Formats: sequence, structure tokens, C-alpha cells
Amino acid sequence: MVAAPPEPGFVASSQNLFYSADANRAVLQGRVNTDVDIDAFYSLLNGYYVHDLPSIGARLAVGGYLSVGYARLQTEIQPAILPPFSDDTDRFEFGDLGLVPFSLYWSVGPIAFNVYEMIIAPTGQYDERDSLNIGRNYWSFDTIAAATWFVEKTSTDLSAALGIMANTRNPDTEYRTGTEFHLDFMVNQFLVESLAIGFHGYYYEQVEGDSGSGAVLGDFKGDSVGIGAALLWIPPFAEGRILATMKWLHDVEASNRIEADYAVAELVVTF
Repeated sequence: MVAAPPEPGFVASSQNLFYSADANRAVLQGRVNTDVDIDAFYSLLNGYYVHDLPSIGARLAVGGYLSVGYARLQTEIQPAILPPFSDDTDRFEFGDLGLVPFSLYWSVGPIAFNVYEMIIAPTGQYDERDSLNIGRNYWSFDTIAAATWFVEKTSTDLSAALGIMANTRNPDTEYRTGTEFHLDFMVNQFLVESLAIGFHGYYYEQVEGDSGSGAVLGDFKGDSVGIGAALLWIPPFAEGRILATMKWLHDVEASNRIEADYAVAELVVTF
């Protein structure tokens, strides 16, 4: 139900992201790394205010999130002229700030739509001398359009969201990640009014090559596909104002990307 409009008022959520990945090689902080193993946990505290716009039959949400993250990296670094060396490090720091200047919801018949902008500000911990950082150190702008079709006859939720993310240059490494396309799709089946199980997946493709003097592997375009399962619970006593979800996704294919497993646990409360 990703495009279903939330009720007017203040909406808060706690979103916890778990990430585990490995790769034969990757560019981290402008350096070539091999035999990469990464485990990470991010916690995002989201807050939005939802306005009703009856004059146009829509709702508008404005808000953003604060984040903290923990990560551990085990890798072998290959400098340009020196022999390779191993690195095993971990870090717990504040992450980047997310801003949503607008998120517009409206419906046409049984289909709900949502268009929004996500701005990721480089406020998180970052040091170009470190092999592991919690922040990105560059701005990103993600424009997303989503749709949900809830089939009442079968209590089935069919949803999809596609986005285009543009990135600025990392000023410390002179590396700019090329523009990225991503598509998320979800099929959720309600077993009862308060409980649903789902099949989720995503497709990612970098549609523009990396650039800058730090792009030592050339354009290094990536793509990946992941699928997994989800569980949704709406407590009957909460009258729809509390929502809990859990999902897990596994990369079944990845090129020039770190192959990963993702897990997400989220609690949403509408006041």
C-alpha cells in the first residue's frame, strides 16, 4: 500500500535496516577493494506532517528523517603503487539527513498514486582517510512515483514505485556516482483484515557511468535484481493508526554492485 494516502496529522516511524554483503571487488573512497565483506545496521527516525487538500482531492506530506548507523568492513585494499593490505574496521556514527519537501497523494478510481522528492544531505560522519564511513559526503536527489491498486474482491495489494536518483560529486575523492534508476514492486495478500504476507522485489540499473578523476575503474555501471518476502500487521485495537512491517530481500543477480541481503523492520504511528 505504498501509495495509499496516510490520514491527516503527524506521522512518525522507526525504520531499521539490516544489510549484509560481499563482493569480489568494489571502489570505496576512490580506492579499489577486493574480497569485500560488509555488515551494517541503520536506524531511521522519520517524521511527516500530512495536510488534506480537498480543493484538488489530494493530500500533501512534508518531513524527513534522522539516521544513525553501525557498519563493519573486512576487505583487502589495493593501492595504486604499494602492496595490498587487509583492513578490518567498524564504526557507529550519525548518518545522513533525509528531507522530503513534498509528497503528494491522490486517487483515480481504485488506484492510488504518490509522487515525492527525497533529498539526501551529506550530514553524516565521513573522512576520506577512512575505509569505512557512515555518511555519503555528497548530495543525492531521488524523484519517485508510486502506485497502489488494492483489489477488494481478493484483498490483494499490488504496488510499485520507480525512481531516478541524481548524485553530486564527492569533493574529497573527486568521484561522482552516475544517475541511478530503481524499481520496487510488491504483491501483498491480506489473510485477515489485520495481517498480510507479501512477495517483494526490486530492479536497479545505473543509467549513467561514474565520472571524475577518482573513477579509477571507468564508468563502472552497476545493476542488480533482488526478491524476497514480507509480513504486515495492523493491530486491530489501533484503528489503523499503527502499522508494523518486516521484509527480507536477497540479491539474485548483481553486476558491479555488492551482492547483498537486506532486512527491514518498521513501525509507523499516525497521531
